[in-house]
Amino acid sequence: MNYEHILIEKKEGVALVTINRHEKRNTIAARTIDELESAFDEMAADDEVKAVVIRGAGGKAFSAGADLEEGFDLDGDVKAFVRRGQAVFQKIERFHKPVVAAVEGYAFGGGFELMLACDMSVVADNAVLGQPEAGRGVIPGWGGTQKGPRIAGKNLAMEMLLLGNRIRAEQAKELGFVNRIVPKEKVIEEAMELAARLGRQPAVSVKMIKDAVLRGLETTLEAGLEIEAENFATAFRESGIADLLRKRK
Repeated sequence: MNYEHILIEKKEGVALVTINRHEKRNTIAARTIDELESAFDEMAADDEVKAVVIRGAGGKAFSAGADLEEGFDLDGDVKAFVRRGQAVFQKIERFHKPVVAAVEGYAFGGGFELMLACDMSVVADNAVLGQPEAGRGVIPGWGGTQKGPRIAGKNLAMEMLLLGNRIRAEQAKELGFVNRIVPKEKVIEEAMELAARLGRQPAVSVKMIKDAVLRGLETTLEAGLEIEAENFATAFRESGIADLLRKRK
């Protein structure tokens, strides 16, 4: 695909995906969604890519959210753009390789939801995050109403969602939305180093852990434990541990 909204660079096994719309605060348009999907399809098939970092261009914003002017069909199916974004964000969340968000500046609305779709996040100490949709008469549409309560708990998520509160990096970390907070000038370096470490982990372990965690969150503990057992067996077979143990006998 000929990319116009994103850039992709590869360095030592890590693909750095940049939303390259800094003149529009890295808002996410319909084409951005399409390009993100295409990029993740390509990276899934690229054995050189062991992990991914997502960032926003310019250093001032990870993403200000959905580009309403280049997304919705105002006279047609409004729901289609919402469902399209949900599907691609779920593809990112379920990507079998580790994905790290590198957040500089602010991440609002769809940008915040994109951060939540990543496995981990490295956030600038001066970053501002949140879901301001309620104040505009709409609601989050790319996972915010579902993932926020699962991460922070119902009541704390309700306060943020209903008031449209903007939260600082430290508060976001306390709520469980953020993994690491670093000075702004260290965000990309820290995110790339974290992604490189994750990328050096055995691929089968990463894939099976991500699958077990994500599917387990959607079901009962008993069903989740069954998923864990199945994935353990798969990893055991594919890692070669069984063959190694046989040789020791």
